[in-house]
Amino acid sequence: MSAISITHKIALKPNNKHTTYFKKAFGCARFAYNWGLAKWKENYQLGIKTNHLQLKKEFNALKKSQFNFVYEVTKYATQQPFIHLNLAFNKFFRDLKKGLVSYPKFKKKREFQGSFYIGGDQIKIIQTANTDYLKIPNLPPIKLTEKVRFQGKINNATITQKGDHFCGSISCGGDESGYKRTHKLQE
Repeated sequence: MSAISITHKIALKPNNKHTTYFKKAFGCARFAYNWGLAKWKENYQLGIKTNHLQLKKEFNALKKSQFNFVYEVTKYATQQPFIHLNLAFNKFFRDLKKGLVSYPKFKKKREFQGSFYIGGDQIKIIQTANTDYLKIPNLPPIKLTEKVRFQGKINNATITQKGDHFCGSISCGGDESGYKRTHKLQE
């Protein structure tokens, strides 16, 4: 049997402390992405070839001295945006071959929208008889509106906000045999 990754998006019921943390993490993720894009443009104008790994390394070197506020949130909030930036540039170069222009844009600050990624090593699902909770380091458990449907190793989670609602997309990995197919396999 092959290994699969399956995601369950669940609404969260955060309190004020959770909401404040989420807003900080959204801001740090946006800041890291915009910093990386600005640096990429600057290096391009200077004729320096760069990639997301070099930018991430440079950002990490500057974190302690210039961007101390990023230590208030999970490390993944400022690391994953560099991977997203790399994906954006890959899409740009792929589209350029087709004659389309899709140059990456700076992310705007939005009051009721944002997202950040958390690696599987930093999250846990706490299951009780009636309710499941999402546990993130340095925060009290966050109540989930429904029980997690999928069992297995947690790969990662993405916390998103749209309007006044917060959701957690929890990605679990496991063996294919534990899940029923809802579609036919293409041959």
